[in-house]
Amino acid sequence: MKYRFWASYLLAALAFLPFEPVSTTQVLATESVYQLAQAKSAYTQYMLLGYNETKRRNYRKALLNFQQAERLRPGDRYATAAIRNVTSYIQRGSSRNRIAFVPGRPGRVRSAGTRGSCFQTGQDIIPLTPTDKEAQRTTAERPTFFFYVPQTSTTIQALEFVLRDGDSIDPLYKGTFKPVGQNGIVSVNVPADQPSLEIGKEYNWTFSMICDPSNRDKDSYVEGTIVRSQDENLSLQLNQPNTDLDRAVLFATAGFWEDALRTLANLRRQRPNDPEIEKYWEDLLNSVDIKEVVNKPLLPCCTAQK
Repeated sequence: MKYRFWASYLLAALAFLPFEPVSTTQVLATESVYQLAQAKSAYTQYMLLGYNETKRRNYRKALLNFQQAERLRPGDRYATAAIRNVTSYIQRGSSRNRIAFVPGRPGRVRSAGTRGSCFQTGQDIIPLTPTDKEAQRTTAERPTFFFYVPQTSTTIQALEFVLRDGDSIDPLYKGTFKPVGQNGIVSVNVPADQPSLEIGKEYNWTFSMICDPSNRDKDSYVEGTIVRSQDENLSLQLNQPNTDLDRAVLFATAGFWEDALRTLANLRRQRPNDPEIEKYWEDLLNSVDIKEVVNKPLLPCCTAQK
């Protein structure tokens, strides 16, 4: 009882301590249960302060708090993602860039997805993902995937989306959709009757344009990976009063690309003539070098064919 009392007392007292720089050596000097509990609590408080300052667009203060959190948990995924992103705001100039995303491993190879000669050169699908060198992250149980579909001279017979659990041959979900008939951005939702993504597990997806169902070697396709993660500190911040634009910025800062993109896409559909939303959309896509699709329409697609 005595030890539990002092543990509770120390944790409660920590909430009122000033946030002076704390080194990893000082915090983890011993393996005391009480010191480990304090370190965990301090990490949480620094992350929450960082997210709160991010929401206020005070990126320098946000950076200091995320750096303190990372010192307590060196290499922490969420702290390092937040540091990358708020640093980009500071470098780009927050007055010019309202939202940005910096992947851990930047870069993409867009031409790798065309298998056959059915499509003209330069008419490839463009996935709206920050990079194809690492899995995009989501908090959603059933995420939404976005793709730019080009105008082609060849008649498209169907669009197809396949989601697999890791390298499994059998698809977790497979949807076939009617072609849209024009160039623009389509979105594919994992239906509510499908199993939810498990936290921490990596899933592979493929999106294809089919011009000859009898010869799938002529498909144009793109592929990638996605993983569902959970940041409890971000969740706490999101439970506070926030605008949808605030939520998009918080998702991007924490490294959750799918959530940030989906939030802004929904806003674009709801308020298509809002210049502020258009600017956020433009800034997010430009930050990961998908400039060519910024002004493309969001098309009413895709509902799986029965």
